[in-house]
Amino acid sequence: MGDDDTNRWPKIIPERIVSWSPGRRGREISDVVDKKILHAFKGVKSFPLKRIIIQFWRPETIGGKRLLACYGCPYALSLANHRLWKYRSRCIKYYYSIDDQGVPDDPMTISGAPPATAFLNHFPEVVLDLRVHRGTPLVDLALECELTCFMMIPVFSETGCVGIVEVSMRIPADLLVIFNDIKRELKRVGLSITPPRASWQPHKGVGLTRGGFTLAKSEIAEALQVAVQSHAIPLGQVWMAYENLHDRTSRMLLGKLNHFCVNLPGDPLSSVEFFYRDLVLLSMKKMRTVEGLIGRTLATRQPHLCRNIHKLSDNRGVLAVLSANVKCASFLICLRSSHTGEVNYVFEFFWPQTLDHLALMEALLLTLREHLPSFKYASGARLGDELLVVDVDNSSSSSGSASTPLKIFPRNKSSVAGRKRTRASVVMKRESIEGQSELTNINDPEGDDDLIILAVYKVDYRLFYLPSSPTYKVFLEKVYQEFDLNPAGTYTIEYQALPGDWYSLTNGTCLKSCVSSYRTLKNIDYIKLHVRAVEK
Repeated sequence: MGDDDTNRWPKIIPERIVSWSPGRRGREISDVVDKKILHAFKGVKSFPLKRIIIQFWRPETIGGKRLLACYGCPYALSLANHRLWKYRSRCIKYYYSIDDQGVPDDPMTISGAPPATAFLNHFPEVVLDLRVHRGTPLVDLALECELTCFMMIPVFSETGCVGIVEVSMRIPADLLVIFNDIKRELKRVGLSITPPRASWQPHKGVGLTRGGFTLAKSEIAEALQVAVQSHAIPLGQVWMAYENLHDRTSRMLLGKLNHFCVNLPGDPLSSVEFFYRDLVLLSMKKMRTVEGLIGRTLATRQPHLCRNIHKLSDNRGVLAVLSANVKCASFLICLRSSHTGEVNYVFEFFWPQTLDHLALMEALLLTLREHLPSFKYASGARLGDELLVVDVDNSSSSSGSASTPLKIFPRNKSSVAGRKRTRASVVMKRESIEGQSELTNINDPEGDDDLIILAVYKVDYRLFYLPSSPTYKVFLEKVYQEFDLNPAGTYTIEYQALPGDWYSLTNGTCLKSCVSSYRTLKNIDYIKLHVRAVEK
């Protein structure tokens, strides 16, 4: 069957390609930002065949209004996936309002959506389940095009925010890899995902003195390193209140003061450190989201334990990127130093879910007490005193915040043998976060196992996907749907097992053989199908 391979299988590039659409009046590819974005997109190599579209939204002033637009901006997608191209071709007709002049009357201008809030707040927006946002034109279109989650990443040059990178995809578990790829490539071309360091400083409301701040930072740096290393904690970091010098509202931000990590061989949590390495500024706009646990700890001065960040997300925070891929716990405490008065510092630690959380918290508090001589809990209690920890539990009902105290005393079985006699006492309080629920179906951290199929019919071709073990009926329905075939027509379908070797695909047994060869042959990235109409 190899004689007509050239005719039956035209030259097709199914992988994701990077392009730029000229046409915006007064804008050419010589634009410095566009050129940098274009080069950054070309460096993003992960998942080239998956349902992923990356596009840049840039601020424009049109008719006296400030808007975000993607028309004429760089983008990356697979041209063989007609759904991605459909989504892109519709996006270029819409705008996102970044004005504060109320709801726009133009039906093609969207207000209050994640791209706009990401731009205005200078902070990434992540939605793990687009179904909860039905009713917005581009969200409805994304779902129609088999895109179920997205993230909006603000991009900064030395002068400020220059636009938003949108990443829309099918599987949330892929977000972390793409996020890290984009962060790396933006840095390579001289851009960043956080505001320039020179534009933010400790918030004026905290009243720092230079000498006291230096002493406090020195203690923090030593204590953080010792605590993380001695307890093999993948990542520990400290946050405090900052402000953007160019923000007229003096809105409070969370700036990272220090961080330290331990990379163990084969540690699946190593991605946690890489995720946070350049993420040094967080928004304070939401207090009840996962990354908002830092802000909430700062506001309430209560310690918080999240046993499984994968189960705790309002589908919007930046930590949703991490939670969609990594299974770990997070512990946060708020401390103050006598060197800096009422300045609050939030210590955040990540560790595997499988560890004894209570014993590890107890040991960690003892280590911090030894190496933070000037620090106490923000409540005024000393490190080592009995502590009330809010156990954030998303598995219970979200209708209330009732709690059941659980006292952990030094003599409890959870205490680690061999420690000093004086130990920290921990009281656990279980709390549910209102409005949050565990996602289903689409956010399995193990990722998807879709079959990637590239099919040709006449001069048309389609890149599409099927579950890992489809029935023959489901398979046929998908092929007919992709090419809009006549239900009354008769068609033959063949698949390529090896270059030049084509076999008929007529029933479930043939389909199983096709899938088996796809799984077995390591050099095959997708299944090739050839569809032909049978002449009557």
